[in-house]
Amino acid sequence: LEAERLAASAAAAEEAEKRTSRRELLAEQDEEDDDAANARDRVPAEDTPKATAAQLTQGLEKAEAQVKEIEAETETEADDAPRRAPSGAKVLAVQPTRVVVHVPGAGVRPFPFSRVFEEEDQARVHASVGAPAVAAVLNGLNACVLCYGQTGSGKTHTAFGPPGALEASDDATDGLVIRTLRDLLHADVSVALQYVEIYNEQCVDLLTGEACDVRRDNGELIGCVEASVATPDDALRLLRAGSVRKRFAVTQMNARSSRAHSVVVARVRQSRGDRILESTLQLVDLAGSERIYKSGAIKDATRCGEAVAINGSLMVLGKVIAALVEGRGHIPYLESKLSCLLRAALGGASRTTAVVCCRRRHDHADETLQALRFGKRCALVTNFAEQVAASTAADALKTIDATIAQCEQSLAGLRDRGSGNLATAKTLQDRLAQMRTRRRAITDVVRREARAT
Repeated sequence: LEAERLAASAAAAEEAEKRTSRRELLAEQDEEDDDAANARDRVPAEDTPKATAAQLTQGLEKAEAQVKEIEAETETEADDAPRRAPSGAKVLAVQPTRVVVHVPGAGVRPFPFSRVFEEEDQARVHASVGAPAVAAVLNGLNACVLCYGQTGSGKTHTAFGPPGALEASDDATDGLVIRTLRDLLHADVSVALQYVEIYNEQCVDLLTGEACDVRRDNGELIGCVEASVATPDDALRLLRAGSVRKRFAVTQMNARSSRAHSVVVARVRQSRGDRILESTLQLVDLAGSERIYKSGAIKDATRCGEAVAINGSLMVLGKVIAALVEGRGHIPYLESKLSCLLRAALGGASRTTAVVCCRRRHDHADETLQALRFGKRCALVTNFAEQVAASTAADALKTIDATIAQCEQSLAGLRDRGSGNLATAKTLQDRLAQMRTRRRAITDVVRREARAT
């Protein structure tokens, strides 16, 4: 018995040592992952790739024709979701500033909003949502407009307009994104666009099709091309190029269901005397929440995985808003790429507007009720609006010139040592090109302002 006891003790000690070794190994791996993440997050913002609208839209018409051909082959009748018996929730009235709903177990409940649009009118939506966001950006504030709702409720229609709106812009049907960018470009400011989608928790640059990422500390995009635009036509072509790469699919609830969240980021630079003012406008078309049985995603493993990822990121977005409303010390921005990208818009320095899109049909009342509750919580979030720090044009040019000189000196040193073909040299060359591009952009803003005065 003593021998068995000693053998059991030895085995237990060996197992404990193995568990300790595994924990140490996992801790080392976590430290390595954290170091890698921190190194990634330390990438300077100035290293954003630059491009022009013409460069990014080469071969656009051919790509659009191919996409339309594929969509024509897969087009089916939308809204074939099986009808369910009414759940008890029911929209009773839609009024100019509130929606009245019968909630099971709670009775009649009003959901107040700053504005409610019962009939489709893109111009009125823009006047209430897009125009104030443009005014905020032109006054040096950051702004964000996000469209939220159930799949098939009209988010993409509200954001961009009906199918074909990007190819043939129509002032009567253009969506928020088109109208907002048009207003910005008519304001005689320098505008650069980034266009990304978040698909299955992976961030993709829609202007190049390449993978990019989101900085964990401030939500800035990493490795995403920034395209300068001078006219509304340039902006439309970029949006068309991005639309070709966006992920859509046919479901039982939507003939063209977005399978990823898409975000248009407009970076606005303007001159105020001898000072340069920079601000950012985010235009967000969220993928729609869906029930996999109603949308038919349960029948397709790919669609089901997409729905799970979409619902998961929207759930994290709801958790972020709930934490902000309740004043918690920890806000879970880092639990998803979407909430990380929108951290400045949610509880940060931004003028943020949520557009909640709903269906009135009784068999969609549960989803409508959930969307209205989301909008009500959004209205309780308090952001702090502050003007983005401005620097004088002379100071900005001085800093850029110093960076250019340092890059040139480092490149010369590498070439003198015969190391001009190393990856470090290529990085320095890219940074040098970016700094020169940024210098030209600031100089152009100052010259345009001088001509205007």
